[in-house]
Amino acid sequence: MIWYTADPHYHHDRIIEYCRRPFQHVREMDNVMLHRYNSRVQDGDTVYFIGDLFDLQLGKNFSIVEKMVNRLKGRKILILGSHDYLDPFKYIEAGFESAHTSLKVGEFVLVHDPAVSCVNRSMIFLCGHVHELFKVQMNVINVGVDVWDFFPVSEDQIMQIKGECILLGKE
Repeated sequence: MIWYTADPHYHHDRIIEYCRRPFQHVREMDNVMLHRYNSRVQDGDTVYFIGDLFDLQLGKNFSIVEKMVNRLKGRKILILGSHDYLDPFKYIEAGFESAHTSLKVGEFVLVHDPAVSCVNRSMIFLCGHVHELFKVQMNVINVGVDVWDFFPVSEDQIMQIKGECILLGKE
């Protein structure tokens, strides 16, 4: 199975306040998100992380990144986000299969910041970055944890809601 997720911001205590996440502290947030992720994803599944894995400062610490990535099931592919500051090859060393700035997967374009979607309104973009602002807007589907109850999103779920997208130039 294929899964998508974005913006977990592991170890980021201030994201709880910024995004009004329903957690008392960062340890609770990390544990809930890890449990929800691993309750859905199986070892043979592929998961596309569409950016912002960690707190800005802690995300620069390779050993913290490596430990968390190794606790997450599945084959992991990273689309770099605005908080992903390690050298892309360090993410591969930590357990990701590959790291990209954007990636076309089937009929979708994966990119962290949806502002890029303005360039081509004839395609569907999967993004993160916007947290709780929207789930579907025009030709963009937000796969961020804040609008999916802190679970990854399955390809089947994406296919069910892609009809809500407004595409220009498609017949």
